[in-house]
Amino acid sequence: MTPIIGVCVKWIGSQPSSGHEADARFAQFSASDQAALEVALQRAEQLSAHVRVVSIAPFAARKHLVALCASGAHELIHIAAEGQSSSAHVAHELAQHLQDCASVWCGDYSLDRGSGSVPAFLASTLGAQQALGIVGMTPSTSAHSLDLLRRLDAGRREIVRVQEPFVVSVEGSLATLRRASLASTLRPTVNIIDASLVSHSAPSLGDFSPFRPRPRTVKAPAGETALDRIKSATSANSPQKHSEIVALAPEAAAQRIVEQLTEWGYLS
Repeated sequence: MTPIIGVCVKWIGSQPSSGHEADARFAQFSASDQAALEVALQRAEQLSAHVRVVSIAPFAARKHLVALCASGAHELIHIAAEGQSSSAHVAHELAQHLQDCASVWCGDYSLDRGSGSVPAFLASTLGAQQALGIVGMTPSTSAHSLDLLRRLDAGRREIVRVQEPFVVSVEGSLATLRRASLASTLRPTVNIIDASLVSHSAPSLGDFSPFRPRPRTVKAPAGETALDRIKSATSANSPQKHSEIVALAPEAAAQRIVEQLTEWGYLS
């Protein structure tokens, strides 16, 4: 059975401004989406696999999607939809057409909101392994696993190994999409499948909210003039220090820390 490699791309139309309608002629795909397609095509050549491109986009994006797939994709599933949806909803809709894929490749960001969260939601929905923010690959020694180089904070890197099925998001610097041939551009051979949204509401994720630390109480600045109050609020020209070296017994040191934090307003 021929393995299937999925690619998710996002079509970004020009945003309307000054009361004018959006112009589809200036729409585009991000460099990371194009890199995802190129890497998928390279892996498909190694594995003799079938490349399927899936996109949720307005009907006006059809010709742009076909032009993108002329680079070598075998199948295009166009889910026609207008407007914006949450990342969880988008991933839920994309997953309906990627269940049989051995791997799914995505861009790590889009040109509009740029949250880069769809690949993570997609991996969770598919129950697949994930590797996000990939900047490099090592030559594959296995048809079912891959070693990837992932970007970390502070200039660090890590090598991760993923096993099929997996979802990977790549940065635009990883690869440059090949130029489509003139023949495939004039006479597209990609198999186009029209699909519709499975549901128009996002799946429930439970009652979760971002963590927000409690605000601490700070005394109002004292002073007769505005300058005095600014100096008080910023501790300018103040002998108060936020660091001090003392030699105390453990119990006394703990008590001193609590007293100092209380004085600074971190503890009540």
